[in-house]
Amino acid sequence: MKRWMFWLITAIVVALVFVGFGYTKKRETQKQFDNLMSQAITNAQAAEYKKAELNLQNALRKKPDDVVAKQRLEQVKLYQEGLAELKQDDYEQAQLTFRSTAKISPSLSILTQRAKKKDKLLESVLKQREKYDNLYNEAIRLTEIGAYSQSNENLVQILDGKNIDEKYYSQVRKDARELQERNNSILEQIRIQNQQAAIRRQREQQRQEETRKAQQAATSSASSTENQNGEPKKNDDKNNGQDNVKDSSESKPETNNSATEPQPNNENK
Repeated sequence: MKRWMFWLITAIVVALVFVGFGYTKKRETQKQFDNLMSQAITNAQAAEYKKAELNLQNALRKKPDDVVAKQRLEQVKLYQEGLAELKQDDYEQAQLTFRSTAKISPSLSILTQRAKKKDKLLESVLKQREKYDNLYNEAIRLTEIGAYSQSNENLVQILDGKNIDEKYYSQVRKDARELQERNNSILEQIRIQNQQAAIRRQREQQRQEETRKAQQAATSSASSTENQNGEPKKNDDKNNGQDNVKDSSESKPETNNSATEPQPNNENK
């Protein structure tokens, strides 16, 4: 009887030891789990998302069925996907990813706040990009039809636009500047061509004016020469007429004297 009691007591003690060990281990596991979850929160607040992801994975190794750890791990992964899409300038997809990140529950509250903020920011960015894209597409159309100045007016609205220097608009900003440079180059060529054409017109007008003046001078000179050649002839004719009249008057008395001269008397003969 005593021997039986000994073994019974021994079994009870062993059972208590195992139960105590199991309880202690469970408490230790829970403590480790809680510590890992706390570290993940600290990592997320410091934007150390890879460390947060690793701590949550380790937490799930301690408690594989913990729903909170699973959801938070999913949220951290999803948030990092959104950041990667944002870095690749895939703003439409990034907005959808951040929107999904904010909907996860239970969650890391800091990531929920940041995801909502990113969603709101990208909504504004996408609206502004749509405006800039429309202006740029219209500028291209105007350039294609030769309306370079009007095209530049659209490009100025882009390049002087709100927050245009932010990374979200880097591509449209680059495209707008390249098109503006192209337009300006063509406009400069047109300006030079017009200037050269104006100079040619001015020279042609000067040449025509000089020709007109030369012709006018030649006509005036010819007229003057004709006048000078005609006046002496008239004076000679007048003088000749006066001489004829004088000669006639001088010869007339001789004729009269001859007529009155006495004739010989035939009777004396």
